[in-house]
Amino acid sequence: MHFRLLGPLRVSTAADDEVWIGRPKLRLLLVLLLTRANTSVPMDTLVDDLWGANPPESALSNLRTYVWSLRRLLAPADPATAPISTDSSGYMIGVSPERLDMLTFERLIADGADARRLGDLELVARRLEQALKLWRGAAFEGIQHTSDMLAATAQRLEEQRLAAVEELFDARLGLGRHAEAIAELQGWIVQYPLRERLWEQLMLALYRHGRQADALAAYQQLRTRLVEEIGVEPSQPLRMLQARILRSDPALAPPAGVATVVSPVNGGLIPRQLPLDVPTFVGRKGELATLGELLDPDNGSGHGSVVIIHGPPGVGKSALAVHAVEPWASRFPDGQLYVNLRGATPGVEPLSPGEGLGRFLRALGVPAAEVPHDIEEAAGLYRTLVAARRMVILLDNAATADQVRPLLPGTSRTAVLVTSRAGLTALEGATHVGLGPLDPDASRAMLERLIGDARAADDPPATARLVELCDRMPLGLHVAAARLKTRPTWAVRDLVERLTDEQHRLSELASGVLAVRSSLGVSYAALARSDDPGDRAAARALCLIGLMPVTDIDSHTAAALLDTSPAEADRVIERLLDAHLVEAVEPDRYRIHDLVRLFAREVAASTVAGGDATAVISRLLSYYLVTARDATRLLYPYRTHYPVPDVPMTPKPFTGADEARRWLEAERVNLLAAARQSWRGPDEHARLGIGLALTLHWFLLLKGYSCDMFELNEQAISLARQVGDRRSEAYANGSISGAYVAVGRPEKAEAHIATELSICRDIGDRFGEQRALGNLGLSYLMRDRPEEAIAYLEQQLTVAQQIGATVGEVYALKSLGRAYHQLGRHEEAIRFVEKALAWYDETGDDYPGSGALTRLGLIYIDLGCLDRAAELLARAVERARRIRYRQGEALALVALARASRLLGAIDKAASYVEEAAAITEALGMTRVRALADIEHAAVLDAVDGQRG
Repeated sequence: MHFRLLGPLRVSTAADDEVWIGRPKLRLLLVLLLTRANTSVPMDTLVDDLWGANPPESALSNLRTYVWSLRRLLAPADPATAPISTDSSGYMIGVSPERLDMLTFERLIADGADARRLGDLELVARRLEQALKLWRGAAFEGIQHTSDMLAATAQRLEEQRLAAVEELFDARLGLGRHAEAIAELQGWIVQYPLRERLWEQLMLALYRHGRQADALAAYQQLRTRLVEEIGVEPSQPLRMLQARILRSDPALAPPAGVATVVSPVNGGLIPRQLPLDVPTFVGRKGELATLGELLDPDNGSGHGSVVIIHGPPGVGKSALAVHAVEPWASRFPDGQLYVNLRGATPGVEPLSPGEGLGRFLRALGVPAAEVPHDIEEAAGLYRTLVAARRMVILLDNAATADQVRPLLPGTSRTAVLVTSRAGLTALEGATHVGLGPLDPDASRAMLERLIGDARAADDPPATARLVELCDRMPLGLHVAAARLKTRPTWAVRDLVERLTDEQHRLSELASGVLAVRSSLGVSYAALARSDDPGDRAAARALCLIGLMPVTDIDSHTAAALLDTSPAEADRVIERLLDAHLVEAVEPDRYRIHDLVRLFAREVAASTVAGGDATAVISRLLSYYLVTARDATRLLYPYRTHYPVPDVPMTPKPFTGADEARRWLEAERVNLLAAARQSWRGPDEHARLGIGLALTLHWFLLLKGYSCDMFELNEQAISLARQVGDRRSEAYANGSISGAYVAVGRPEKAEAHIATELSICRDIGDRFGEQRALGNLGLSYLMRDRPEEAIAYLEQQLTVAQQIGATVGEVYALKSLGRAYHQLGRHEEAIRFVEKALAWYDETGDDYPGSGALTRLGLIYIDLGCLDRAAELLARAVERARRIRYRQGEALALVALARASRLLGAIDKAASYVEEAAAITEALGMTRVRALADIEHAAVLDAVDGQRG
């Protein structure tokens, strides 16, 4: 018998068959005994640990029953042979160190310490690696307890684990294995962001790997966190290490004979995107063995594996894929990528390859604004980034081979798992693993875990019958168990009888997909036929959810859908939650399983009239439109927002800009899906969809979601022409031009701006006209053509003054200042920028105000007025920080570093540029990071000059 406590409790036989301990009190008792293995534990102590200060009167009797139950589970053939013994005072579990991971861990730690004393670093590393591989999560994870002893033991083990981690990296650095240490150190720092020793080791590893700038950026990142979160500076050892790295102390060099290689791989966090393993997973030993061979990087195949797991809905394809990866996770040190391709999401468009590539590229460190719009270009960049990495990629719920093919990495070091209802036979060279129903034993084991082994054991024939009625399909078993868990007075036989009564469903229950539909029908019918109006309202809500193109909802979305108040909608959704037809993913956010959505959609087709369906989609679009409008205006109060249709819908209220920002981020996918839904509907929907695209302009632009802007506004242009809305057509052209400017393609923007300008002049929209003129000026400034920019900016200034558009006038002034700066006409540049800055100061518009101060600072640097420049740039940094405008902060810091360096304040310059680099690294600002790197190199040259 083997016992594992370093993570979720796991008990297995010598043949590695898992022994499931389902009841929480039995699991707690076993852990309490194992933490004192080979020692007799007094009964009174166990009673205190099990029940705390208020044990029941029958505690000792219950304890004896629990011990008997444990013996029966650990040795079902003969409980007397179980490893739990009894003496006069208590109970003891006897287990050898190699059969209890906690004892094995402690022995390996001791062996590592002995090897350290002997100076054998290779043996130190080997023993500590073996020790740390035993951990699968937190000690005693999932065990509910109030025991002070268990809490103290868990804390002690965690401290031993962290000490072992630090000792391991010391050994690796001593062996010159700094390159392999970097990625793992970054992963540990994510879990323990204030553990200074880990940061110290990371800085040294980066420095030895030829990444001096990244080592200094790591120090600044920690310093910022320490100062902001707990108000302290880094410890003296860290400060000393930073100083030694700055001066390239020879004593920091790698051990003799170890080469330093500059890594081309992004130094950001390693993606760990796989969903959590399903705790009720059972069976599939044959499939797991096959997948294990394919996932083994040392299987000798010479190429990366692409495995397609296919089968009917609800058979457990995704759960198998995630579970199969867990034993091999350490063999893929460069991370895991995951995307739900939504090929099995009823009513929702499958994810496009471009969106999938965008998600992967952002996870690999590419800023959203830098993701290529062209699919082939994005796929090429993706393959380049993963070529040298050893990763696992899970493409979940694929619809077609064409959807999958651009997402394949084409590398021999990466394993790819694809789950799909279809076989995807068009994917050449892939290995196919087909899934059918679980075997009877595994099905019964899953049901026992879901409803509790005691309840299942009350009536074994009924349990076996229920398993067969569910066709041994995991989703069917989950749905049946949900019915039983929400009806604690029912026996298993009660549910069996209800399923048997549905004679017309038995034939459906005998086949894969229809089995799931039949199981869902039981839950739906219980609501729809209930005498409780709340249950019937929940059944109606499920039908309407089937009409929605979104994948999750909150109470305000549900209120719009149901045409009721958020409070009432929340009560309705709670009924669906109780019936396990939706799942809670976080407070006030609910997700609907794909197969439940399919069922809801089918029911809606027969119960919701066409006019009602149109009205539901109109309400949803209207809700998203007015809420996104309020959120973007709250988040960007000084920007000029496009006008959108005024609809009679109550928006979700926001307490402030932060909440508005969180809502926009959380709902981005749903907002895009709702906009796409509008493309296929009547003109009423098209107008709402156009408005939604325009409302999202500033959010998508400033957050870097340029690909979304291209998609939404290209369609908005087409729809605006369809409904004859020339003003919206002009504005959509203006919005798409902003996306091209954001990705550094001003030449592509100019055609759209010219169209916007032409339409605005035709329809007499003078505000739109001056905005288009200003955007044309900006495009020429970006192409270093200031003379042409000035011509357009002067026209903007004239029109803005004529119509009293102060915001356009100020924009023109600031941009003219930039143009004259490019021409080297500094006095004129200062005059224009100062006029704009005066207005920003008066209105408190900090976003462009920070940029204006930075521009003035750069001009004064060019004039040689360094003290004045430093003063202005310090104000720019302060102003950007006030509104958490991180890009503006980074740009101002780079300029401030330059001014300080030219003033001879090299230490200050180094500090400023390190702060800027840390910001750009954290947020993936590639272009700003390049400016920071240039200034950092200049600072290092100045340091060398001082030493010389």
